[in-house]
Amino acid sequence: MGFSEEFIKNASAEVTSRSMQADYDFIKKHIQKALVRVAHVAPYFKPEDVVIYLQGCYASKTNTSFQAKLEVIVEITKTREYDYDNLVRSDVKMRDDFFVDFEHYFDVKHFKDVLADEIGKLLNTKLRMTPTTILVPAFGKLQHSIDIFPCFKYKFFRPEGGSIRSKLVYDQNLDEHFLMFTNLHAVNGELKDSMTKGNFKRMVRFLKNLVAISARENNLIHPVRGYYIECLLYNVPNEMYFTTDGKLSSIFLKIINWLNFANLDEFVCQNQIWTLWGNADGFWDQGSARQFINDVIEFYESFPEKRTEIIKEEA
Repeated sequence: MGFSEEFIKNASAEVTSRSMQADYDFIKKHIQKALVRVAHVAPYFKPEDVVIYLQGCYASKTNTSFQAKLEVIVEITKTREYDYDNLVRSDVKMRDDFFVDFEHYFDVKHFKDVLADEIGKLLNTKLRMTPTTILVPAFGKLQHSIDIFPCFKYKFFRPEGGSIRSKLVYDQNLDEHFLMFTNLHAVNGELKDSMTKGNFKRMVRFLKNLVAISARENNLIHPVRGYYIECLLYNVPNEMYFTTDGKLSSIFLKIINWLNFANLDEFVCQNQIWTLWGNADGFWDQGSARQFINDVIEFYESFPEKRTEIIKEEA
């Protein structure tokens, strides 16, 4: 019982999706066309003020052999932005009023709704609105479902001085805007991976694969978003990613044993700004996290080595 070293190596290996680039190029072209139309309806930006780029598992190389959706950012970059050291009186007032009347300056909800409408017309397919994104299902030659993430670039001013680049997003379920710090998430993930000699991302890919394998085999592990797995493992101390024998199977057991007895109260998102727990999109709850840890342990205990062949190279 349990996972063989071969299985863990295969399931934690870096994967390149051959269809990812073609799908990204396809959706980027159509988003650019949609933005020209959107600018006429939401005239607070110009299409050239928008950047489109890939985020998530394919950008951070934590995607698995079971294809994941693409996460595409559509970010308006030239909203009103200020240098902290040179704020004038009107800038200070706007900043202070932001959480009182921010929709006067930033209206992500309107931008998202209009963008979804125009993309749907161009693709001639039914889209689904998630709390913060526009989901394009895989259809025709499109091999991935695509999450289009509309947001505004926002400079978050620290009380102690200086600022952090963030994204202003809209959560449809809560009917609220809030800030996300995806740049910090990416930077912190790279640093964690470097400090653990690549074992952090290996374990992220491995646990993501376990969820996908369980869904196909026996459903022992409840479905979990890859972002939650990444943040959960980010909170595991760096020393847990090393063992005397250097085996990935030993590292996995060390990590899951630590998580099994860990106090989750102080766990943070990978951006180190927000707690991992909350009600907005992108936040988890401790009960589900504890369930996931228990599910993984149960899956490990019931897993026969003969299932090693489940992990195969992409066709």
